[in-house]
Amino acid sequence: MVDKRRLLLDAALDLFESRGFDGVAVPEIAKAAGVATGTVYVYFRDKEALVNALYRHWKNAYNETVLAPLPDGLLVRDKFTTLWQRMMDFAQAHPRAIRFMDLHHHAAYLDEESRALSKHYVAIARDFFAEAKAAGVVRDLDPIMVVSLMWGAATGLMKFAEQGALKVDTQKINDMEEALWRAIARD
Repeated sequence: MVDKRRLLLDAALDLFESRGFDGVAVPEIAKAAGVATGTVYVYFRDKEALVNALYRHWKNAYNETVLAPLPDGLLVRDKFTTLWQRMMDFAQAHPRAIRFMDLHHHAAYLDEESRALSKHYVAIARDFFAEAKAAGVVRDLDPIMVVSLMWGAATGLMKFAEQGALKVDTQKINDMEEALWRAIARD
């Protein structure tokens, strides 16, 4: 049996990621999914409900993958490396989803449930940074700035790779991680 909801979400990801929310009409999503326009409304109240469902799907997948509990006994530096590697693994596995989340993260049409998903990684960042500060290994920075720095680096690498300007390989990922660490580490 064909999962029409999944078809709609996949089509919406392609269209919202490439053309933005306002650049896509519901009939275009239906056509790209290979279903009748009315089928969209069987699964989603309106286009905003669809974009929120899509955002929650990918944000949950990101949170489950990147923010999963870290192994016990890691040093702060190793925790940072693990989080960065998870970010890049997710970005490489799901580049369209990363671009979609980056484009829509602060959009007015995201509902409270969608916005709440960001609170999880903010809490993880604050906990990590509190531990890192207590260990004396990082500068006194706002954890949200560090999240922004890491997110921007990950999405930037993927955008340059998509444009063919940069080959994202293990060495580039490791070099970026080292640069990010140096940006936050105490001298």
